[in-house]
Amino acid sequence: MIPMSFPFKSLVLLAGLATLAGCQTASPSADTLKQRTEVTLGVPVSKVSNLRSDSNTTYFTASTSKGQFDCQVPSGGLVAVAGMGIYTPSPTCWKEGQAPVFQ
Repeated sequence: MIPMSFPFKSLVLLAGLATLAGCQTASPSADTLKQRTEVTLGVPVSKVSNLRSDSNTTYFTASTSKGQFDCQVPSGGLVAVAGMGIYTPSPTCWKEGQAPVFQ
């Protein structure tokens, strides 16, 4: 194993922490969520509201002519790093007030 000097270790550690801190907040915008939800539901979405995120999932409400839908989509640092811009996850939606059914 090659010994690393202290300044080099510090620089590598700082760069790694900065990268991880930036990825924590990787969350899709309301416009992106609106576009992805329109594809998933097959109807135009008039509004995305109640937008909130935890470390790996974004939750929101989509309003359409067919009613309101509760939706969630994978997001965060893991999706940003794993997808590397290639993978764009689709939201999972269900009619507001109903229990989600995952397949």
